[in-house]
Amino acid sequence: MKNVLIAMLTGCISVVGLANSSISQGKNNVIAFTDLKKFDKSLLAVIPFDNLIGPDAVPADEKNVNRKALKDFKIRFNQVSSAQWFTIADGFISYFKSVDDISDRVYYNKKGNWTFTVKTYNEGKLPRDIRAIVKSSNYDLAITLVEEVQSIDNLVYIIHMEDKTSIKNIRVSKEGEMDVLEEFTKG
Repeated sequence: MKNVLIAMLTGCISVVGLANSSISQGKNNVIAFTDLKKFDKSLLAVIPFDNLIGPDAVPADEKNVNRKALKDFKIRFNQVSSAQWFTIADGFISYFKSVDDISDRVYYNKKGNWTFTVKTYNEGKLPRDIRAIVKSSNYDLAITLVEEVQSIDNLVYIIHMEDKTSIKNIRVSKEGEMDVLEEFTKG
């Protein structure tokens, strides 16, 4: 499970490099963005499909998805009508937007067992206690994106933050433990 979460986080973070063609690498992890509005839009567009689903993902019809996964999905997300399914090496992924405009990705293994769910949303949907923890030590940074990763035995928030000069990606556990995953300086 840790390997899956680490791979997912690494993929999500690496989208920063794919979303902008003007990256300068150096000792200080300096990244130069020429147009932040385009960057934000491209990041939100790229994260749900290309990066977290993975390069080995193949679009799949529901008839090619494990029946156990489909049954579980219909119980967990009974109000979803337009889910997109993908086959990956380790199983299946469903991508959809829920009624409250949250982007969801649900991962199932080959046997159809639910593995984890990733919800992507903005700061307004972040639980207040988690927001307070993050903002208490990062009050000058704006929260640009939240990824809530729920597995069988864990819940983690990946908070993407930035200001005029820096970008920071922070992980917060449901218990409130916080650590910095990556930190960049804009150039």
